[in-house]
Amino acid sequence: MQSNLASKRDYNFEQFSGPSHAPAIERLPKRERVVHPARILSSALVILAIVFAALYGRVQIAQLNVGINEATDYLSELTSEKVRMEAELDGQMSLARVEEIATEELGMVKPDNSQVTYLKVEQENVIQTPEKSKTLVDILVEFLEGLGIDI
Repeated sequence: MQSNLASKRDYNFEQFSGPSHAPAIERLPKRERVVHPARILSSALVILAIVFAALYGRVQIAQLNVGINEATDYLSELTSEKVRMEAELDGQMSLARVEEIATEELGMVKPDNSQVTYLKVEQENVIQTPEKSKTLVDILVEFLEGLGIDI
């Protein structure tokens, strides 16, 4: 069995006749890369456009920040003006201020006891409205309710 395996392992490669030498691989010289001027120009224009777009964006952001700052300053100015006007209004609407204007500018005086009259009402304050006339629909509704039919 051993000999059978050995014969299978031994293989005679001389039976095949092939070319005695391998073909030579020929190397071609590297071709110089020539960049077309239009390609250079278009690349430069694209880069220039990107740079200008970035700068334009920065300028727009700066202008918007200036506008926001101005609006914030204006808002704080208006808020302080509102607080001042509310304080002034509160001062003018106090009872002491109203009494001062009434006595000094309008010439009004406080009433004395002889000018005050008290009224005593003996009946309740009731408003009576006259009963409206019945319509045909009201008469029919009352008739049906009298029969026990709810509408």
